[in-house]
Amino acid sequence: MSVVERLSVEQLAQQCAEAVEAAHFEQPSCYELMRRAFAEYNVDALTHVYQCYEQQVRTWVKGHNHFARTGESAEYFVRKTFSLCYFALRGPRFAHFPSVGHVLAYLKLSVHSVITQYLRDKRLWRVSPPSTEALEFSDLSREIQLAEMWTNLCTLLPDERDRLLARYVFVLDLKPRQIIELYPGLWNDLRELSIALYRIRQVLRSDETFRQWLLTDDATV
Repeated sequence: MSVVERLSVEQLAQQCAEAVEAAHFEQPSCYELMRRAFAEYNVDALTHVYQCYEQQVRTWVKGHNHFARTGESAEYFVRKTFSLCYFALRGPRFAHFPSVGHVLAYLKLSVHSVITQYLRDKRLWRVSPPSTEALEFSDLSREIQLAEMWTNLCTLLPDERDRLLARYVFVLDLKPRQIIELYPGLWNDLRELSIALYRIRQVLRSDETFRQWLLTDDATV
């Protein structure tokens, strides 16, 4: 049993909150807190995961290019995002997300999914309210779609450093200069990182699945 596995949920939550505040995104205590929340159905751990990452998800919601069209509060979509992720990652499914970065990437994809689906559903409800069965099927479809998007991203970016850079920029909303400062040694200088980021954007924009999603991040330079 590792050190973090011996810690209580409260201890993990405290360490994770401090790591998030300090932008130490791959803190082992954060991943263990997530594992207990999603894989072990620990309600207390799930509450703390929500508290640790609520602000980050709210930032993604407010930054989404279609958020203003919804007329809903950011808190509404924050709750919907965490709910979607819980059902997608719970139990044995969590094994497919081996790091904090993988979970955060899925969270951000979920933000895009719940907002765009809300706008689609809103248009449909003007004609006829969907049945409960239709809504349940819609939720399942979104889970499948998000899983496929993550798999597709890994296929498009086979190099681990490219995946890492994509996560830092598109998921964690870090600027290139911040990445150089926080993770020295991964790229020689800002120019090398910027060239790599430009190449990644071109690769992702060539894929229809990611083209619309990347519109939210075009201002990141």
